Amino acid sequence: MGRPLKGLRVLITRPEAQATILLEKLTVLGAEVVSLPVIEIVPIALEDWSDVTMAEQNMLIFVSRNAVLSFVAGFEDRLPDNIKYIAVGAATARCLLASGMSVDIQAPAPAGSESLLALPEMQNMAGKQILIVRGETGRELLADTLIARGATISYLEVYRRCLPTYNETRVSTALLADWLVVTSVAGLQNLCQIVNNEAIKLKMLLVVSERIKQVAVELGFQHIVVSDDVSDAAVVNRIVEIGQENG
Repeated sequence: MGRPLKGLRVLITRPEAQATILLEKLTVLGAEVVSLPVIEIVPIALEDWSDVTMAEQNMLIFVSRNAVLSFVAGFEDRLPDNIKYIAVGAATARCLLASGMSVDIQAPAPAGSESLLALPEMQNMAGKQILIVRGETGRELLADTLIARGATISYLEVYRRCLPTYNETRVSTALLADWLVVTSVAGLQNLCQIVNNEAIKLKMLLVVSERIKQVAVELGFQHIVVSDDVSDAAVVNRIVEIGQENG
């Protein structure tokens, strides 16, 4: 494939620990990559977790890699042998496995709550006790749908998302990018706050879902592309495709 992205500046907004592979892939293809994490992940102390009896749970649903990592860092007891571990996508599943847990159910591409809820195993939830491990606040679609299917839902919020601050040089560098890669609604909203310049909305914006695209449209972004799924390969392939289409 050569270096089809040579001369292209790409802004990556993921937390640095989660952006390494994407950065490497883009760099190999010739892109100049700028990292500007727009969400700071702050674990919630164990003593501030909600009181949940793990022995009563049939399923643990992890909504992100951050949920897995923060849970593992804080949880000190042994988990019940009969509990099922559920991941909302491949990246979360890999993180579960790397953390020493199993993966009983994994949402297929394009991942997310909608993909998980479409699985046959998630249809009849009558009598199920389900714990959703997530960050502080979040979408209610997963819980609302599973409750409608008969489940009893509890939340375990193990981290919070904070808005990082940057100096003027970092913000100015971000504005030099040709492409922006944003992988969540919160990330998109934070990017607009951090940069606070309408020029950012004229850049090529790549998002990983139609839901994020809709928010981007509402915020005034003019050039929005959606990748096939949330994977690094899908993000890179979409940038290359658009570049080839535009010569």
